[in-house]
Amino acid sequence: MTQEKKRFSPARFYRINIIFFIMIMVLGLLVFLLAVCSVRQVRVYGNTIYTDAQLEKIVLNDRYKSNGAWEVVRNRLHPRRDIPFVSKTEVSLKGFHTLVIRVSEKQIAGYIDGKDDNHIYLDREGRVAEVNKKLLSSAIPVSGLSTKKRIVTGKSYPVAENRITALRRIFHAKTSMNLNIDSVNFGDSGEISLSCGSVTVKMGTSDGLKEKLLRLSYILPKVAGESGTLHFENFSSDNTDIVFDAD
Repeated sequence: MTQEKKRFSPARFYRINIIFFIMIMVLGLLVFLLAVCSVRQVRVYGNTIYTDAQLEKIVLNDRYKSNGAWEVVRNRLHPRRDIPFVSKTEVSLKGFHTLVIRVSEKQIAGYIDGKDDNHIYLDREGRVAEVNKKLLSSAIPVSGLSTKKRIVTGKSYPVAENRITALRRIFHAKTSMNLNIDSVNFGDSGEISLSCGSVTVKMGTSDGLKEKLLRLSYILPKVAGESGTLHFENFSSDNTDIVFDAD
């Protein structure tokens, strides 16, 4: 009984060689990148809360940060999602020796003091963006909105809807109308007062708040350098008088 000889398959031979060639090319490229992409400079963009050195230490792996190609791959596969006040970071190479970190920070508008020395940070829509002990000077302090309800990041701050709506309008007005608002206070009955430099603004309730804020944007430049109180409590479509009591 004779053993049947195996047939030679050119197609199978070519497939093996092609796969082997691709593996060699990929391995060669990796070796090249690891050898050539030594990091000599790190540039950080988009950061206002952390320093460049702080972000470099947080984002880059101390063990491998000397190699730019490795850092780009590592951060693509396992990006940091746990950095306070940061929504995302992107790492890329500029040339062979410059590593670039681009930071997208959360849009913080104001904060409310919470428990255990924590600050509850809100975005412009009144949603909870962050809970942290770190105090950001760029955020507007808001008082009079304490709550016993559970605070959930990404959800609206849990107080009466009319108060969150009022706070949202104030946050948007600060940006769109370039209002210099240093702090916001809500009274027990819903009355709102703003601190704008040396001027206190008594807004009354949230009724007609959009029009009140628009009028405020016209009046504040006229009382710049003065100290006193602006009264909007009786402002309405029928009564547009606004009183300024100088100190």
